[in-house]
Amino acid sequence: MVTVSPNKIIRIAIADDIPILRKGLILLLNSYKPCGVDIEANNGQELINKIKLAENKPDICILDISMPVMDGYETLSVIKQCWPNIKVVILSVHYNEYTIIRTVREGASCCLPKEVDTDELFTAIKQVHNKGYYHTELVKHYLTNSMYEDVRKLKLNKNEQEFLRLCCSDMSYKQIALQMELSPRTIDGYRDDLFLKLNIKSRSALVMFALQTGLVTSPSEKA
Repeated sequence: MVTVSPNKIIRIAIADDIPILRKGLILLLNSYKPCGVDIEANNGQELINKIKLAENKPDICILDISMPVMDGYETLSVIKQCWPNIKVVILSVHYNEYTIIRTVREGASCCLPKEVDTDELFTAIKQVHNKGYYHTELVKHYLTNSMYEDVRKLKLNKNEQEFLRLCCSDMSYKQIALQMELSPRTIDGYRDDLFLKLNIKSRSALVMFALQTGLVTSPSEKA
């Protein structure tokens, strides 16, 4: 494990089973001033083991999909279950509608093809770190089509609508509870119900759903 320089503000972990691609990506990311790669792994299980042992957890994990032992889908699920604050970027040759919708719904902040341009990769990492997600036009297209099917079946009361609107702000769930004068447990219930109804597992996917389907027309300002 490499020690990240103090001037690196975005800690990154990478899992890819092709050494030459993994090493090349590490060199590339370490050349980007805000980033420092301090964990690398040949598969998802190795990555999970190294994160467990790491004193400083990564801010972002970059995952391939096709890996031995534990693939990208399973690794994403474990990461979001164990460390929900760690953001996940999928970087894979499997850049198709199924992969995009599945990974974003399961909590990935970004899904990109392996042939992505360097500048776009850097932009994606910065936005994922700062905003929580980055989606290309193709990703938005696939997600919108999928989400419109969901919105037809979704019936929200006024409190749920307000909760969804506030989720599109930079407020924490605790702050949303204070703003709505409700208990944190009630807010957690709204969140969990929406996650279940929409088959999604992250706030970033919830925000994308709200904005892309028009249930929320613009991000809410923090009160």
